[in-house]
Amino acid sequence: MTRSNFTKLMEYHGDIDFDYSEIFPAPTFGEDFELEKVPESCEPTKIGWLFGASRQWRGPEGLHIREYNGRYFGHYDRVDPRKNLIGHWVLDAPFELAVGSTSGVGMLASFTASSGVAVTWITATLLASVAASTVARRIFS
Repeated sequence: MTRSNFTKLMEYHGDIDFDYSEIFPAPTFGEDFELEKVPESCEPTKIGWLFGASRQWRGPEGLHIREYNGRYFGHYDRVDPRKNLIGHWVLDAPFELAVGSTSGVGMLASFTASSGVAVTWITATLLASVAASTVARRIFS
């Protein structure tokens, strides 16, 4: 559409509904912001910690919303856990990844090895999880 045709369209139809998402980027990943209501494109979810919220939703583009006493707060995740849970753990929830993997390895090691070996495996897993998450965040952020 040429500029003159666009101007004619604007004059004829008035203000058109323009998608500003290409002009204004999404908020920074992990940065909370308040919403007036939950967008219709969001669906209730049980994936994620509530952190005191009564309900939570997941939406498009990694949107994650929690409700606290009738107020809605959201943030954008780098990876949607509904599509890639491991990627979400590495990039958006490194603490949960580190604790979960360390706990799993610790349980296995405690059943199969001495306490010294179990502690070594737990420490190695914790360090590897934190290192992997740090590297992934630097590469993909």
